[in-house]
Amino acid sequence: MNLPGRLTVTSEWRLRTSLTLLLVVATLVTFGIIGFGVLAYRVPAILEEDRQHLRNDAVSLARYFEQLIDGLEGRLGTLAALDMTMQPAHIQRFLDAVIAEGGFKAIYVLNGRGHVEHVGLPQNAPNVRPNLVGADLSRNPLFATAHHLGRRVWSDRYLSALNGDATVGLAIPFGDYVLLGEVAPDFAVEVLRAGAEDLKFPVLVVDRAGEYVVGKNLAEGERLRNWSAELRGTPLEADGDIRLLRFAGTLYDTGLARSDKLQWTFLVTMPTGLENPRVRITIGLVLVGFVGSMLLALVLAPMWAARMSAPLRDLIAQTRALTSGRFGGKVSRGKILEFNQLASDMESMAAAIRQRQGELERSEERLLQSLQNVQQLNLLLEQRVELRTIDLARANRELSEAMETLKLAQGELVRSEKLASLGNLVGGVAHELNTPIGNGVMAVSTLQDQVRAFRREMESGLRRSTLEAFVDRVERGSEIAVRNLQRANELIASFKQVAVDQTSVQRRQFMLAEVVDEILLTLQPTLKRTPCRIDCRIPEGLAMDSYPGPLGQVLTNLLTNSLNHAFEGRAQGLIEIFAERQGDDQVRLLVADDGNGIPPELLDRIFDPFVTSKLGRGGSGLGLHIVWNTVTVVLGGSISVDSMPGLGTRFRITLPLVAPRQTSAA
Repeated sequence: MNLPGRLTVTSEWRLRTSLTLLLVVATLVTFGIIGFGVLAYRVPAILEEDRQHLRNDAVSLARYFEQLIDGLEGRLGTLAALDMTMQPAHIQRFLDAVIAEGGFKAIYVLNGRGHVEHVGLPQNAPNVRPNLVGADLSRNPLFATAHHLGRRVWSDRYLSALNGDATVGLAIPFGDYVLLGEVAPDFAVEVLRAGAEDLKFPVLVVDRAGEYVVGKNLAEGERLRNWSAELRGTPLEADGDIRLLRFAGTLYDTGLARSDKLQWTFLVTMPTGLENPRVRITIGLVLVGFVGSMLLALVLAPMWAARMSAPLRDLIAQTRALTSGRFGGKVSRGKILEFNQLASDMESMAAAIRQRQGELERSEERLLQSLQNVQQLNLLLEQRVELRTIDLARANRELSEAMETLKLAQGELVRSEKLASLGNLVGGVAHELNTPIGNGVMAVSTLQDQVRAFRREMESGLRRSTLEAFVDRVERGSEIAVRNLQRANELIASFKQVAVDQTSVQRRQFMLAEVVDEILLTLQPTLKRTPCRIDCRIPEGLAMDSYPGPLGQVLTNLLTNSLNHAFEGRAQGLIEIFAERQGDDQVRLLVADDGNGIPPELLDRIFDPFVTSKLGRGGSGLGLHIVWNTVTVVLGGSISVDSMPGLGTRFRITLPLVAPRQTSAA
């Protein structure tokens, strides 16, 4: 079971083991970072150095071949000075002498038609000279090129006329003749062996068609391979180039150089990546160093950890002595500053514990005395608590009675507010009825006077003009009386419907536009005394099955609220009443004004009871509370308000077209 506030120890290590692991890990991580850095820096540098060496080796090999080829050209070029009118035997001796010097396996003197007139062969060659003299070599590509261009030309590989083996040759035109020398196979091999003596990886020389000329350290398949596809692409630079080629399935960095004279390409290779010998040596050295550092850390780390943990073991022993109550022991010092500071702190702690123990014993005596005093005080406190409890119960009853009284007062205020609204409505309608009824009474009184005058005139003798004037005055007076009485009748009918609706929660079906018009009609006397104009836009045919009385009281309170608060200090204002259907079963009613707006500190509490900006100046703060209560409870809808100071107020009322049923009248 773990005690609260303690950490759960899942595993414990000895300090010596932890220090050993720490030193070993630190050593390995350090060497690993250093080794990785060395490899990350050195391996690319080695590969780049080898590529530069390959480039240089390829260029050097090409230059070396060109120098030796220049010697062959010079020796063959001396024969171009022969006088072809000499005896054939003399010409033959000159040709055999050049053959004897080495480098050529056959030299042909061709006339302009490509026929062999003289041929020089080695002494050990088969006796084929008679078969070669007179042979037609006009189709030999080397002869055709030299004869056409009129200059010295080295060939690609072709089949020798001597023995049918693949060879390369040099053609030198002179006069009407062409000297054609076929290079001995062992000559190119000896040149490559001398020029690439130190190269241990594949070395290759190919002609302009990509065919093998001579090579070293090559598999048999590489000799038969055509290299034109690998060498196709960007022209080689004068100082050589590097490409990644595959020999016998292995990738090599390959240095490339091309001889402008021979049009041969020289390839010198070195394994790339981890196959590179220098890269392997570098990686091996890093691994040896890593293993060596790990072994050295494993040997030295335990010794160093044991040296560091010895003073700590002494501190642990002294701590155990302190827990058993043995004070005053001296802790040995070592060479580690922190352990020495800890030893000094432990000695100070032991002295402080001894002092605290004495103080604790003295405190226990004082505590016993205090405990007795507390017990006496508890008895007195219990008596006081009983008295205070009795007083609190009495105060609680009085508070409950006050709350009930406050609720009754609040209900009375709400009913008074509703009756006051209806009283204002009655006063306004009475004032409005005064005009048409007064006009009607005046018209009837005038008619009565006209009738009396007409009667007196009848007694004295009635004239036609008098009768016509009397009929005309009676007609105009009756029209005035009827018009004013009809106006009064309309006002009384509207007031009667509104009064009946607002004094009882009577549910009925009605057109929203008609109910709103009746409310506005009853408010006309109040609106005439204000600078406010009302813009009402209620669509026709919007029928509801609801409570027109509470709905009228909501509109009356909202309009009265705007008239009392929105346009204070303003010469004119506008109130908009707008309605639209929402979905199939709801209607949204909007009552907005462009007045002064609601103060921000009142906006969140505007529907709470007794919240008003004119408290003490005729405002009760119950108008909008009645609106909210009527909309949400009676009409089954919702109401929200948006307002900004100076930009007006907008009340949004969402009502169901069919109101929920009420169990009792509100």
